[in-house]
Amino acid sequence: MAKVSVIIPAYNQVHYLADAIRSVLEQTEPDLELIVVDDGSTDSTAEVVHGVRDERLRYIYQENRGLSAARNTGIRCATSPYLTFLDSDDLFLPEKLEILLDEMENHPELGLVAGQAIPINEEGRQIGRVFATPLPEDSSKLLLGNPLHVGSVMLRKRWQESAGWFDESLRSYEDWDMWLRLARLGCPMGWVAKPVSLYRFHPEQMTRIGKQMTTATFTVLDKIFANPHLPPDWRDRRDVAYSHASLRAAAQAYHAGDYPLAQQYIAEAVRLNPELAEAGGQKLADQFLAWTDLPKVKDPFAFLERIYAHLPQKLETLQRRKRRNLSRAAIQTAFEAYQAGDLSASRTAIHRAVRYQPGWLLNRGVVAILIRSIIQSLNG
Repeated sequence: MAKVSVIIPAYNQVHYLADAIRSVLEQTEPDLELIVVDDGSTDSTAEVVHGVRDERLRYIYQENRGLSAARNTGIRCATSPYLTFLDSDDLFLPEKLEILLDEMENHPELGLVAGQAIPINEEGRQIGRVFATPLPEDSSKLLLGNPLHVGSVMLRKRWQESAGWFDESLRSYEDWDMWLRLARLGCPMGWVAKPVSLYRFHPEQMTRIGKQMTTATFTVLDKIFANPHLPPDWRDRRDVAYSHASLRAAAQAYHAGDYPLAQQYIAEAVRLNPELAEAGGQKLADQFLAWTDLPKVKDPFAFLERIYAHLPQKLETLQRRKRRNLSRAAIQTAFEAYQAGDLSASRTAIHRAVRYQPGWLLNRGVVAILIRSIIQSLNG
């Protein structure tokens, strides 16, 4: 029996699948079984898997039933005491299994251990910041959103058996639903502050389907709060949880260009959590800025401009702070680009900041960066 079972659900992702398989079979911890569940693919998934010669690899075919069903099929076939999952378009970092297994074996009380994830694009280059939000000490805070990338998690199988299967009725956020059920059961969870997986963002990716993600978000919360035996500390988070969900739905709607829907979700988020609109709406402004760092946002500043151009009418105070907030966001981008050595991007960001607040030209640091970037462009 292998130490850990790795389950890859595969559906028409053949152009990424070989790399995903390789990232598992080349782990520094070799004592594993890899189960690839072909969920009714119509591409050459079977040929790619059969082309790999490794006795640790198993291939299972089923008619298309969805991601959750494919994971469940893999779990039923797993023989190891530990489970871990990898979507076919993502990758494990070489020491992923070693790092998380060590944590599990050194802390036998833990039922789940998670690490960090690095977002990458189609070509495998890092985009955005590392997914490094640790698990909350108060498990009820998991109601506010899913901090985990499924490829960065390892689960003790006996805890999965207690929690049950991935919910096959969910088309997204089935992993969040699983973590919440585990938390409700009292599953002890651990966190390792090291990157263990690569999380790929690309045009065909399911998580880019905004309406599907929004529907799943509210479905997961509806399931949780329909439980009449929910503890008081969980039930007390209901309004804040739905407010957070409404904000995520607003971000999806803004990204899709559905501004009336985005405004409805923002208004609902504020209704459920009035603190968002206090202090001139600073908490909302901070949230908008955080959205610009999402990997699927192509032009972060243009996205932020669209948000401020389509705010609900009741947020007049935030509207009045639009120019200041946009200019500060641009300056932050300018300094980050400068520190990264991208003087051209830094200069562009400064121009945007000055457009909203010309007073930045009196700031010595800003002027110094602008001069250096102009000199570089002339010498380039």
